[in-house]
Amino acid sequence: MSQAPIKVDEGTKERIRYLAALIDTTQADVVDRAVREYVVRHADLVEKGIDHARSVLGAGNAAIAAHLLDVPVAAVERVAGTRSRPASASRA
Repeated sequence: MSQAPIKVDEGTKERIRYLAALIDTTQADVVDRAVREYVVRHADLVEKGIDHARSVLGAGNAAIAAHLLDVPVAAVERVAGTRSRPASASRA
C-alpha cells in the first residue's frame, strides 16, 4: 500500500502516536480505522456531499468552474462570454 503524509496539528499527531502504541498497531492503521468509523457515523453528511456534487456537476460547465473558483456562476459566464449549459452537452 502506498503511503502519503497527512497534515494534522501536533496535538492530533501525538494522540495518534500514543493510541497506536497503546493498541499495538501503526499510526496509519489508527487513521484508517478512524476514517472508516467517521464515514459510518456520518453517512448523512457524506450523502449530502454526494448530492451537492451531483447538483453542481449537473448544472453545467460554468457552474462547475464557479464552484471550483468560489465565485458566482454569472461571473464565470461573463468572463467566458457564454451561458451555462449542462456538462453532458459540451461533450457532443
